[in-house]
Amino acid sequence: MDVPRPTVPSERLAGWEEIDATVEEAFSTPVVTVYTHTVVYEEATERARIHDETGVNLPWRFFFSSRIRLDPQKRPSKLLTPLVRRKAAAGFTERLATRGFEQVSERRREEAPIGDADGLRVEYRGVIRHEVDTEAGSPAVLTLPVAAMLGVWAADDDYHVAGGGYPAGHPDSGPTAITDAVSEHIDPSAAKKTLETLIDSCGASR
Repeated sequence: MDVPRPTVPSERLAGWEEIDATVEEAFSTPVVTVYTHTVVYEEATERARIHDETGVNLPWRFFFSSRIRLDPQKRPSKLLTPLVRRKAAAGFTERLATRGFEQVSERRREEAPIGDADGLRVEYRGVIRHEVDTEAGSPAVLTLPVAAMLGVWAADDDYHVAGGGYPAGHPDSGPTAITDAVSEHIDPSAAKKTLETLIDSCGASR
């Protein structure tokens, strides 16, 4: 099925790289088949600096935007919205798992504006554990608290989803040289604000 590319705030993605774009069947019910067009970005500038200093190469921050289209085509409705929201949240937690997010738990869910549209916002917390080498050459585990955010809304007769993940704090464990370097380069508050702005920009009228 032809699904247009989702809205993406390209003017706000300096320093980010598009790493994937897919159109696929997300799920099917006896009533509708749901297709998505999804684009995924990773922050590249900060990642390169940390990699240069530590040798650790992780996607510290990511962002995605999806357009959802139904077949047979149906306009967003009170009947369909709970289904789409439930499936979007389930798909997002699966996406987090594939990115190494562990112990993911939902921390907040609220009806809230996303740009110019009414929508649902969901926030999550978790942890990433990544094996690294110490200066002595023995392995150690870098442990980093992480957070994620998801927005789901309806606009232009389609459903839309946007979200991403970011470091929620400085590393809890790992070799001191690596944890110090990572702590110097990440800013959890700024990363959260950036992600919120990206999601809201997807929902803004253009």
